[in-house]
Amino acid sequence: MNYVDHLHGKADEIDVTVQDKDGRWKGQWRPQHGDTMNLTIFDGYGGVLPCGTFEMDEPNATGGRGGDLMTIRGLAAPITKALRTEKSVAYERQRLRDVVETVAALLGMTVQGDIADLFFQRITQRKERYLAFIKRLAEETGHYCNIRGAVIVFTTFASIDGRTPSRTLSHGDGSLIDYDMRFQSDGTYSEGRASYLDQRLARTNEHVERDPRAPTGDTLRISGERLESVAHARARIQSEMHFANRTAFQGSMKTVGSATLVAGNTVSLTGFGGYSGTRVIDSSVHTIGRGGYTTTAELVDARIN
Repeated sequence: MNYVDHLHGKADEIDVTVQDKDGRWKGQWRPQHGDTMNLTIFDGYGGVLPCGTFEMDEPNATGGRGGDLMTIRGLAAPITKALRTEKSVAYERQRLRDVVETVAALLGMTVQGDIADLFFQRITQRKERYLAFIKRLAEETGHYCNIRGAVIVFTTFASIDGRTPSRTLSHGDGSLIDYDMRFQSDGTYSEGRASYLDQRLARTNEHVERDPRAPTGDTLRISGERLESVAHARARIQSEMHFANRTAFQGSMKTVGSATLVAGNTVSLTGFGGYSGTRVIDSSVHTIGRGGYTTTAELVDARIN
């Protein structure tokens, strides 16, 4: 069994492989499109990980001299026509939260998260699927976005990156199996510039934001965009710089299986010299097999604007 969870922009995934020596998984037990599967992991140390409900897809029967197998895959995002349909809609004079909640209601979903108080004269959904539209809104306004069952999680960077670490991973930790960490400066930004319309003076101004933690980065320039205010310009620059600069640190930690190492949690790395610090779990893979239970956490820098 593999369970993959993501912090932003991708649906959580699951795949389960079972033996099928008597052919039941090819017959009466074969999953049908739209069937659901629920997964909860107990890590053996008191930790419980409720992974959620998945819509099963792509049942794959294989076999050979070693026997017959069935692999069942699933996605956390509901596979429904409403989510797949492209729409063009204009949202007039609404706050960001109102737009997100309107989309959620259309999909029969609810919203959770800390949403910035941004007001828009107009937001346009341009021949986009609903979830692609919500993801774009998040990336333009300083938010992470993902789907957890029937819930759209839409929340500010600070509400995730600013969390108290859920766990400390030290160099001498007996549960650590292996690690790989690196820094990079390519593709990062030290400052960003964007033009916006000053409604009061009816003229275009430029807003500048700087990241003191990326002194050697490039300059991000946003042009040709409809930014209605300095608040929009600030949010847009900070958001794009955040997604770029958080990958200045990239790491991978494989440990004995742990229910605390899930996307969206932060961890404190200690004993790794210059690689120590607070990091965000961008995604994690939980694998259970005959060899036991392991977790691999993909880490990026925790950055609060």
